[in-house]
Amino acid sequence: SWQQTIVIDEVTQNLNLTRRSHYSIINNFKMDASTFDPPTTVPAAEYYPELNDSIIQADEGENQTDILKLVLYDLNSAIAPRDIRLMAIRSAIDEFDHHDELLHDEELELRADHILFQKLAYALMMDPGSDEVGYICSAMEMVYRASKMRLAKSFHDISEALLPVFVDMIRPPPSWEYNREIRKQK
Repeated sequence: SWQQTIVIDEVTQNLNLTRRSHYSIINNFKMDASTFDPPTTVPAAEYYPELNDSIIQADEGENQTDILKLVLYDLNSAIAPRDIRLMAIRSAIDEFDHHDELLHDEELELRADHILFQKLAYALMMDPGSDEVGYICSAMEMVYRASKMRLAKSFHDISEALLPVFVDMIRPPPSWEYNREIRKQK
């Protein structure tokens, strides 16, 4: 009927307006690497203000677990652009930088090691010499301050994939071998 046609036309117009605005946002988005300012970290409690009331009411252990889950969710979800990944990694570093062995065990129980390994593999694929790789390795070191038993379980879970990555990271670049051969010839 004519009323359905009017509704369909209105929906189509709204969709076209939405598409045009999305295209203009995407097309106008430009990032200049020379003016890139590293992102600042925002504590998870400030980033998720809806948790503030529950943080006040919850006991410290529950609060820490909730924040940890949010930080790990953000870290796992941050894929692109690079500044979003860096912000998530820095937030994770802020959260992981402590010496509470039980809390590090909990981080491993929540699979922080798996998430960080995934981020490390991606960062190494994109740019092996980037600061992002260093940040991720720092976060992994912090998470691995866990108890020996939990550390062994974590290593058992991901060692098959992790060892080759670490070996590639510490292996000298091919240019070093070339330079060594040239020096031997002289």
